Amino acid sequence: MQKYNTGTAKQIVERLKEEGYYLTESSLRTWVRMGIIPSARCGRKVYIYYPNVVRVLQEGIPEIETPEPVTNGIRQLY
Repeated sequence: MQKYNTGTAKQIVERLKEEGYYLTESSLRTWVRMGIIPSARCGRKVYIYYPNVVRVLQEGIPEIETPEPVTNGIRQLY
């Protein structure tokens, strides 16, 4: 079977297991939802770039910047 660099969450998790990494499909989907790993949507499917996942696994999750609170009396809603 030919290995592609882009695939669904299930395909990426299977390839990770073949190459010695352990990551659950649920964790991968959570990282995509949080924006830690960029992805592309096509209908209901989400396509993920395999090298991005490996980079996060090797380097760790980058720090997510939180916005500074507004102090002028108006509270920002998220």
